Formats: sequence, C-alpha cells, structure tokens
Amino acid sequence: MENKLFQKSNPNRQKLIKPISDLDINEEVVSIATDTASFTDNELNLKTAAVSNKSAKGMTLKMSKKDVKNYIKDLKHLQDCLRTALQLELSTIPPYLCGLYTIKEGSNVEAAALIRSVVVEEMLHMVLVSNILNAITDPKTIKKGDKLFNVKEIIPNYPTPLPGGIVPEVPKGMPPFKVHLLKFSREALDEFSTIERPSNPQAPITGHFDSIGQFYEAIRYGLLRLNETTPGGIFIGDPKRQITAEHYYGSGGKITKVVTYEDAEEAIGEIVGQGEGIDGTIATEQVLFGEDIEYAHYFKFQEICFGRMYSANDTNFQMPVKSIPTGKPFTVSWSSVYNMKANPKMKDYEHNPELLEKAIEFNKVYVQLLNGINDAVSGNPELLIKGITVMYDLKYKALELLNIPLENGECAGPTFEYVAL
Repeated sequence: MENKLFQKSNPNRQKLIKPISDLDINEEVVSIATDTASFTDNELNLKTAAVSNKSAKGMTLKMSKKDVKNYIKDLKHLQDCLRTALQLELSTIPPYLCGLYTIKEGSNVEAAALIRSVVVEEMLHMVLVSNILNAITDPKTIKKGDKLFNVKEIIPNYPTPLPGGIVPEVPKGMPPFKVHLLKFSREALDEFSTIERPSNPQAPITGHFDSIGQFYEAIRYGLLRLNETTPGGIFIGDPKRQITAEHYYGSGGKITKVVTYEDAEEAIGEIVGQGEGIDGTIATEQVLFGEDIEYAHYFKFQEICFGRMYSANDTNFQMPVKSIPTGKPFTVSWSSVYNMKANPKMKDYEHNPELLEKAIEFNKVYVQLLNGINDAVSGNPELLIKGITVMYDLKYKALELLNIPLENGECAGPTFEYVAL
C-alpha cells in the first residue's frame, strides 16, 4: 500500500501538498475578487484594502478556492510566476548562508549541519523550478544566447519582502514580514521558521498568499488548467534543456526531469514538501516523526530553536506548527557566533577600500555562482556541477569578511549584491 504521507521520489521525506483531485476547488466563500484573473498582484492588494472597511463591519474577507484556482491568467503569467518562484527560492539562500557562515568553527555542529542541508535543497528547488519553466517554454521562442533568467534582476535587495505577494502571518502589531541578512541568532531562526511555516490547510486563503506552499498551489492549478485547455498541451519544451540526475548531486531529494504535467506536479511536491512538510490535516493518530525521517525545513529550524531532535513519539496536533521536538537534545550556543552587522551593504564599506574590495570579491563569486546555474538551466546542463562547486569559494570569501572588525563591536559580512564581472 502506498504511503501517502511521504514523497514518492524520496520515501523518507514528509510531504505537504495533496493531489489536486483531493482539493475542494468548489468551496465558495465571500471573495475579494470574483475573477482574480483580471487583477495584477498590486491590484489585488489594492482591492483587498478597498474592502477592508466592509470587513470591519462583519464581512469576512476571504479568497475562495476558486480564486486560487484561477490566479494564473495565461501562459505568460504562468511563466512569469515561475520566474518569481526562482527569485523566491533564491531570496532564502543568502539569509540561510549568513546564519551558517556566522557559526564559528567547531561550535553548533548540529545546527550548522541542519542549515547546510536546507541550503543544498534550496539550490535543488531553483533547478526544479527551472525544469518546469523550460518544460513549458516553446523552443521556437528561444533565441541564441537567451538565458532563463536575468541574474542582475533576480538578486533581491535585503531586507526584502518575499517575492510573489507572499505575506506570512506575524504577531499583531508587528510590521509586515521582511527577510533580513542576520547572524546566527534566535531572531534569525524566527525569521527562517516564518519563511518556511506552513499555512493552516483548513483556513481560507486571504487577499494574499500566506505561505510559499499556497503560492505553489496557485502555480500547480495554473499548470493543470492551461495544460488541459491548450490544444496539444503546454509541455512542449526542449527535453535537452532539462537538468537530470546525471547533472546534479545533492542530499535530501532528487532532480525531476519535467516533460509532462505529472512530472511538474511531482517537482512542486518535492519543493513544498521539503520546505513546509506534512499536511496539517493528517489525523493525530498518525506518527509523523522518527530518526529515519528526513524532516522538512520548517521542522529542522524548529529543532534548532528547541535544541532537540524530533522523536518517533512527537505527533501532529491539528497543525505542524504545534509539533514540539522531544527527542535527543543538542547544544545550541548563541554566543559562539561572528557578530555580523545586520543587512550589510557595499556602501557601508566605502570608507575602507580594502574591506570594500573584499566585499566586491565575495559578490563576484556569488554572481559567478548564479551565472553558472543560469548557464546550466539555459541549455548547458553539464555546467551545473561546475557552478555548484563555486559554493566552497563563496564560504572562504565570506569568512574573510567576517574576520574584519567594524568600529562598534560588530564585524563585516557578505552583502549578496550584484556586481558586474
């Protein structure tokens, strides 16, 4: 009997999303947009604000499943959303790397290993999104030398909102969520957990996406609907542009070659399952955790927060976010850390030419890494391994910065900005 709690491609990995056939797409609630397809992301936010007074008078402000199903307007919008997904996955890598790099050698061994595994999987997610995008891109529209994405435009400017109109819930009275570049700290772990936190699958979606999983759900609906309504389907991309297992090696997941809708759904399941984990609607009698399970990112960050691993007796009470690890404890030291300046910028170093040059050198390696990934997913998959190996040089360049003190007791840090090569 198939175990539906785990990913088909990685049987030790929990999954979040359910098959589209299992979703209630006919749920009707008071909707902020009867036809979301007619609104851009910004217009949708404005429309949300416009009805806020009605909501205050008792009108429930909700987006129906129908709105989510029709969020994707057409093929171009779908391709744009997948490019946004690329930026979304990339936006999480620098903050996670800052958390990893600022852990001093020999300390926080378990925490460092957990964060490192997440970074590797975020790189995998970029490749999976690229495979989906290539699968629905007509080769006749690709000119010689065209790249799948623009490296300069895809690099976020920190602090940054999550791309794609994703607005995670924050405590009442707090400003809207933004992603910051922070040293390894409780604040950083709170940020990481907020990025990866699952939405309540029973709760209606509001005027924006509450989680990364909800954004991918809209993409998944769009892929299905457009593939079914387009003569010949939309999966007409060049298979030679696909990254396959022979081009990539990474832990905690696998590359999915995308040539059909079913392949794309599996790839999205890998992305969401690795990030948010198990579906919150699973019955409480199901045992979710154990030493042989590869945990989703949210749970890995929870382990660091609590300084404990999950055990087989830890179960899901209504929602994954209420599952507390009670397994083997490990040491988490918040002081064995480089005191990196938050959200460093190259302009902060302009008074120190030597420091500025080191920041530029780091960013050149970072851009080189992204160029390598871009080249690989733009028709030269064999170049991916070369791009991934640049990660090692990136760490050494970051450590050079972290060992340079600043005037106020802080130290310099990597800025993850674009520089021309």
